[in-house]
Amino acid sequence: MKSLRTEICVVGAGYAGLSTALHAAKRGYDVAIIEATRPGAGASGRNGGQVLPGFAADPAAMIAEFGETRARELWQISLRGLDKVRALAGEACDIRDHVAIVAAAKADLPRLARQAALRRDVFGDDAAEILDAAAFKRAMPGLAGHGALIDKRAFSIDPVKYVAALVAQAKAAGATLYERRPATGISRANGKWHVATPKGDVIADRVVLAANVDLPGLEAGTDRLLAPVRTFMLETAPLTKFPAWVAGAAYDTSPALRYMRRTADGRLQFGAGGWPGRGNPPLAETWLRRALRKALPDLAQAKIARAWSGLVDVTTDGMPRFADREGLIHLVGFCGHGVALTTLAGEIVANAIEGEDADFRRFAGLPQTPTWPTSFGQAAQLILGRAAPV
Repeated sequence: MKSLRTEICVVGAGYAGLSTALHAAKRGYDVAIIEATRPGAGASGRNGGQVLPGFAADPAAMIAEFGETRARELWQISLRGLDKVRALAGEACDIRDHVAIVAAAKADLPRLARQAALRRDVFGDDAAEILDAAAFKRAMPGLAGHGALIDKRAFSIDPVKYVAALVAQAKAAGATLYERRPATGISRANGKWHVATPKGDVIADRVVLAANVDLPGLEAGTDRLLAPVRTFMLETAPLTKFPAWVAGAAYDTSPALRYMRRTADGRLQFGAGGWPGRGNPPLAETWLRRALRKALPDLAQAKIARAWSGLVDVTTDGMPRFADREGLIHLVGFCGHGVALTTLAGEIVANAIEGEDADFRRFAGLPQTPTWPTSFGQAAQLILGRAAPV
């Protein structure tokens, strides 16, 4: 590929990049997406498929940090992300309603109840139902826990199928995807942005950096905004018996950050983790099997078809950060809540390019305390809501 000229260059073909390309192309912009490997190769293609309201930041922490009015506005924005995913995913992405937040310890259930009350009374969101221990065992058999919050607004999808759906829609809207074209540097000359790749520069009026934990290597200073955290997942072979759950997916309040989803073909996808840094610790699969045994004792001996790990980016307060410097736009810090938020971010960016930038500025102006996780448990809590339930 020789030098390519375009109006908007999107770096990264995950949910954020594909959604940005889709929404910008639908507005008539010439959009080129460059991807280092293949669409969804990062966090977008290996997450738990849970589409959740809100943010990794705990609602009570949001209120304490931003005030009730701003926290309520941000929460309502997040709900638009759920609607957007439903609309774009369609029936092909295995949508299953409801997500359970499981109390891993007895003391967690009252905190979940307070979270449900806060959502109802402050945010006007009454979609959370609390199950005591007995009701939980009936509703989510086989899953260890002391009760749960059933989020009736949340749902789960097949993350890989969703990537494919976004690719197809972005291309149909007119965006062009260039796979195996890693961005190796960014510079500005003559009023244009130049994105270097091994096969030539992409010259654009605007560049949207949607590269997750690889962003710091492209834009200096973003390493102060986010940190890489490694998560781990496995998928079982098809199971002959799988409990009939009231929720399509679940995660718990343990420091191990255990989360799970049943696939359309009867497999269990199970994840856990929050290992700070880019390293891949030894015996990760053994540790993940142990986490499975604690969460789903009856499935502890299930045959594992595959296991994998990968990096997500986190911010210190569990909130995403957007920025725009002369048309160089970055989107970071989705903190494990990215299915809905990254999808919505694409629309927010496209709106901002058109001059409708109120939502973009809400995320661009959030303060942040530079205190990073130094342990497995701290990293896990950053992904799952700063001490998860209130």
